[in-house]
Amino acid sequence: MKRLLIAVWLIMVPGVALAFDPATRATRIGVLRGDGDVQQFVVDTLRKELRERGFDAFDALRTHEELIEDGAAVADFYIELAGARTTTTEHGGVGIGGRHGDVSLGLLISRVAAELRVYDGETLELVASHDLAKRNTALVPTSVGIGSRALFAWVALPFIERAQVRSVMRATAREAAVVVAEAVSKPAE
Repeated sequence: MKRLLIAVWLIMVPGVALAFDPATRATRIGVLRGDGDVQQFVVDTLRKELRERGFDAFDALRTHEELIEDGAAVADFYIELAGARTTTTEHGGVGIGGRHGDVSLGLLISRVAAELRVYDGETLELVASHDLAKRNTALVPTSVGIGSRALFAWVALPFIERAQVRSVMRATAREAAVVVAEAVSKPAE
Protein backbone atom coordinates (compact mmCIF):
# COMPACT_ATOMS: atom_id res chain seq x y z
CA MET A 1 0.00 0.00 0.00
CA LYS A 2 2.86 2.37 0.82
CA ARG A 3 4.45 1.70 -2.56
CA LEU A 4 1.19 2.51 -4.31
CA LEU A 5 0.88 5.82 -2.43
CA ILE A 6 4.49 6.72 -3.25
CA ALA A 7 3.94 5.89 -6.92
CA VAL A 8 0.76 8.02 -7.05
CA TRP A 9 2.56 10.85 -5.29
CA LEU A 10 5.48 10.68 -7.75
CA ILE A 11 3.04 10.85 -10.66
CA MET A 12 0.85 13.64 -9.24
CA VAL A 13 3.45 16.11 -7.92
CA PRO A 14 5.19 16.85 -11.26
CA GLY A 15 1.81 17.23 -12.97
CA VAL A 16 0.60 19.74 -10.40
CA ALA A 17 3.90 21.61 -10.53
CA LEU A 18 3.66 21.91 -14.31
CA ALA A 19 0.10 23.23 -14.07
CA PHE A 20 1.33 26.20 -12.04
CA ASP A 21 2.26 29.03 -14.40
CA PRO A 22 3.95 31.90 -12.54
CA ALA A 23 4.02 34.05 -15.69
CA THR A 24 0.25 34.57 -15.76
CA ARG A 25 -1.00 36.95 -13.16
CA ALA A 26 -3.82 39.41 -12.90
CA THR A 27 -3.17 43.04 -13.79
CA ARG A 28 -2.44 44.93 -10.57
CA ILE A 29 -4.39 48.15 -10.21
CA GLY A 30 -3.71 50.50 -7.31
CA VAL A 31 -6.70 52.60 -6.35
CA LEU A 32 -5.48 55.96 -5.07
CA ARG A 33 -7.09 57.63 -2.09
CA GLY A 34 -9.18 60.73 -2.33
CA ASP A 35 -10.91 62.97 0.14
CA GLY A 36 -14.46 62.82 1.37
CA ASP A 37 -16.96 60.12 2.20
CA VAL A 38 -18.57 60.18 -1.25
CA GLN A 39 -15.28 59.58 -2.98
CA GLN A 40 -14.25 56.82 -0.55
CA PHE A 41 -17.54 54.94 -1.02
CA VAL A 42 -17.19 55.09 -4.83
CA VAL A 43 -13.51 54.05 -4.62
CA ASP A 44 -14.32 51.07 -2.35
CA THR A 45 -17.12 49.97 -4.66
CA LEU A 46 -14.87 50.47 -7.70
CA ARG A 47 -12.21 48.24 -6.14
CA LYS A 48 -14.79 45.48 -5.61
CA GLU A 49 -16.08 45.85 -9.18
CA LEU A 50 -12.53 45.54 -10.57
CA ARG A 51 -11.88 42.40 -8.51
CA GLU A 52 -15.07 40.87 -9.89
CA ARG A 53 -13.70 41.54 -13.40
CA GLY A 54 -10.51 39.61 -12.63
CA PHE A 55 -8.11 42.43 -11.77
CA ASP A 56 -5.91 42.51 -8.70
CA ALA A 57 -7.27 45.82 -7.39
CA PHE A 58 -5.95 47.10 -4.07
CA ASP A 59 -6.02 50.23 -1.93
CA ALA A 60 -2.80 52.12 -2.71
CA LEU A 61 -3.01 53.81 0.74
CA ARG A 62 -1.87 57.14 -0.70
CA THR A 63 -2.95 60.01 -2.88
CA HIS A 64 -1.58 60.82 -6.33
CA GLU A 65 0.74 63.47 -4.90
CA GLU A 66 2.12 61.02 -2.32
CA LEU A 67 2.63 58.44 -5.07
CA ILE A 68 4.70 60.91 -7.08
CA GLU A 69 6.79 61.78 -4.02
CA ASP A 70 7.36 58.10 -3.04
CA GLY A 71 8.06 56.93 -6.58
CA ALA A 72 7.50 53.24 -5.79
CA ALA A 73 5.86 51.35 -8.64
CA VAL A 74 4.07 48.32 -7.21
CA ALA A 75 1.13 48.27 -9.61
CA ASP A 76 0.71 47.97 -13.35
CA PHE A 77 -1.76 50.87 -13.30
CA TYR A 78 -3.05 53.42 -10.80
CA ILE A 79 -6.49 54.96 -10.88
CA GLU A 80 -7.68 58.15 -9.26
CA LEU A 81 -11.18 59.49 -8.80
CA ALA A 82 -10.90 63.27 -8.77
CA GLY A 83 -13.53 65.75 -7.65
CA ALA A 84 -16.29 63.30 -6.75
CA ARG A 85 -19.38 65.18 -5.66
CA THR A 86 -23.04 64.41 -5.15
CA THR A 87 -26.12 66.57 -5.13
CA THR A 88 -29.68 65.71 -4.28
CA THR A 89 -32.51 68.10 -4.99
CA GLU A 90 -36.19 67.78 -4.31
CA HIS A 91 -38.47 69.07 -7.02
CA GLY A 92 -41.93 69.35 -5.60
CA GLY A 93 -43.91 66.89 -3.62
CA VAL A 94 -47.35 65.87 -2.59
CA GLY A 95 -48.86 65.07 0.77
CA ILE A 96 -51.36 62.25 1.09
CA GLY A 97 -53.40 62.16 4.27
CA GLY A 98 -55.79 59.85 5.96
CA ARG A 99 -57.69 59.90 9.20
CA HIS A 100 -54.73 58.96 11.42
CA GLY A 101 -51.69 59.23 9.17
CA ASP A 102 -50.06 61.15 6.37
CA VAL A 103 -47.19 60.57 3.99
CA SER A 104 -45.28 63.12 1.96
CA LEU A 105 -43.92 62.06 -1.44
CA GLY A 106 -41.18 64.02 -3.14
CA LEU A 107 -39.50 63.91 -6.52
CA LEU A 108 -35.79 63.47 -5.69
CA ILE A 109 -33.03 63.83 -8.24
CA SER A 110 -29.61 62.54 -7.15
CA ARG A 111 -26.47 63.19 -9.18
CA VAL A 112 -22.87 62.01 -8.90
CA ALA A 113 -20.04 63.49 -10.97
CA ALA A 114 -16.31 62.79 -10.93
CA GLU A 115 -13.27 62.53 -13.17
CA LEU A 116 -11.61 59.13 -13.50
CA ARG A 117 -7.89 59.13 -14.28
CA VAL A 118 -5.85 56.04 -15.19
CA TYR A 119 -2.05 56.24 -14.80
CA ASP A 120 0.69 53.89 -16.00
CA GLY A 121 2.22 52.13 -12.99
CA GLU A 122 5.86 52.64 -13.94
CA THR A 123 5.95 56.09 -15.53
CA LEU A 124 2.87 57.54 -13.76
CA GLU A 125 1.84 59.08 -17.07
CA LEU A 126 -1.85 59.65 -17.68
CA VAL A 127 -3.15 56.79 -19.84
CA ALA A 128 -6.84 57.68 -19.89
CA SER A 129 -9.25 60.20 -18.45
CA HIS A 130 -13.03 59.99 -18.37
CA ASP A 131 -15.75 62.20 -16.92
CA LEU A 132 -18.28 60.15 -14.97
CA ALA A 133 -21.81 61.42 -14.43
CA LYS A 134 -24.82 59.48 -13.19
CA ARG A 135 -28.30 60.63 -12.27
CA ASN A 136 -31.33 58.99 -10.67
CA THR A 137 -34.84 60.43 -10.45
CA ALA A 138 -37.43 58.84 -8.17
CA LEU A 139 -40.73 59.63 -6.51
CA VAL A 140 -40.12 58.51 -2.91
CA PRO A 141 -41.65 59.00 0.51
CA THR A 142 -39.79 61.81 2.25
CA SER A 143 -41.69 61.90 5.55
CA VAL A 144 -44.54 60.27 7.43
CA GLY A 145 -46.88 61.50 10.11
CA ILE A 146 -49.38 60.00 12.51
CA GLY A 147 -51.85 61.45 14.93
CA SER A 148 -55.21 63.11 15.30
CA ARG A 149 -56.58 66.66 15.45
CA ALA A 150 -55.20 67.28 18.92
CA LEU A 151 -51.75 65.73 18.54
CA PHE A 152 -49.71 65.07 15.43
CA ALA A 153 -46.12 63.79 14.90
CA TRP A 154 -44.17 64.11 11.67
CA VAL A 155 -40.88 62.28 10.94
CA ALA A 156 -38.55 62.91 8.03
CA LEU A 157 -37.08 59.90 6.17
CA PRO A 158 -33.52 60.91 5.23
CA PHE A 159 -32.37 57.28 4.88
CA ILE A 160 -34.40 57.01 1.66
CA GLU A 161 -32.44 59.91 0.18
CA ARG A 162 -29.15 58.31 1.30
CA ALA A 163 -30.18 54.99 -0.26
CA GLN A 164 -30.87 56.73 -3.55
CA VAL A 165 -27.48 58.48 -3.44
CA ARG A 166 -25.70 55.20 -2.69
CA SER A 167 -27.46 53.60 -5.65
CA VAL A 168 -26.18 56.34 -7.93
CA MET A 169 -22.67 56.01 -6.48
CA ARG A 170 -22.70 52.24 -7.13
CA ALA A 171 -23.75 52.90 -10.75
CA THR A 172 -20.87 55.38 -11.05
CA ALA A 173 -18.41 52.78 -9.74
CA ARG A 174 -19.69 50.19 -12.23
CA GLU A 175 -19.23 52.66 -15.09
CA ALA A 176 -15.74 53.50 -13.82
CA ALA A 177 -14.82 49.79 -13.71
CA VAL A 178 -15.82 49.40 -17.36
CA VAL A 179 -13.72 52.43 -18.34
CA VAL A 180 -10.71 51.15 -16.37
CA ALA A 181 -11.02 47.66 -17.86
CA GLU A 182 -11.03 49.13 -21.38
CA ALA A 183 -8.11 51.47 -20.63
CA VAL A 184 -5.80 48.82 -19.13
CA SER A 185 -6.58 46.15 -21.73
CA LYS A 186 -5.64 48.36 -24.69
CA PRO A 187 -2.30 47.39 -26.24
CA ALA A 188 0.54 49.87 -25.77
CA GLU A 189 0.70 52.31 -28.69
